[in-house]
Amino acid sequence: MAADPKPSAPVSRNLAHIVPLRPALVSYFRKRCNDIAEAEDLAQDVIVRALQHAHWSSAEEAKGYIFRIAINRWHDRNRQLNVRGKLLRWDDSADFALAEDFAPEQVLKQEQERHALVSALQELGERTRDVFVLAKLERMRQDEIAALFGISVSAVEKHVARALAYLMGRMGQGMR
Repeated sequence: MAADPKPSAPVSRNLAHIVPLRPALVSYFRKRCNDIAEAEDLAQDVIVRALQHAHWSSAEEAKGYIFRIAINRWHDRNRQLNVRGKLLRWDDSADFALAEDFAPEQVLKQEQERHALVSALQELGERTRDVFVLAKLERMRQDEIAALFGISVSAVEKHVARALAYLMGRMGQGMR
């Protein structure tokens, strides 16, 4: 059996409603995912779904139906990402650069530095350590820390400065 080269009347009418909406679909998805290839794929999925279930009588009805499919497709994509995670494109050059960052010597050096920093933090006075951790690691504002400990903002600044000076000196000694 030979394939019919001409689409049937309902299919061609539906195509006439869909074709002008394709650029808007791509734009809709591109604004949301910032990836032109993914936006094109999502728009293609919407068009295929629309053609499979096309039973509209006007361009406005088609537009509403198609953009409802687009919204649903976007939600489906986000649900899939939450379950499966995002797929990344493979880049050989990035793989080699990443491998260099994880050379055994580099990993060992970073582990030793982390251990030295943790040890130095433990050597600080309890309040100085707590104030420093809240200010620098937890990014808490100094006035909030002052209120938490019942001290002045100036005292918080002094604890942070004392901790930084101690840690910098201690890390400098350990790295020599």
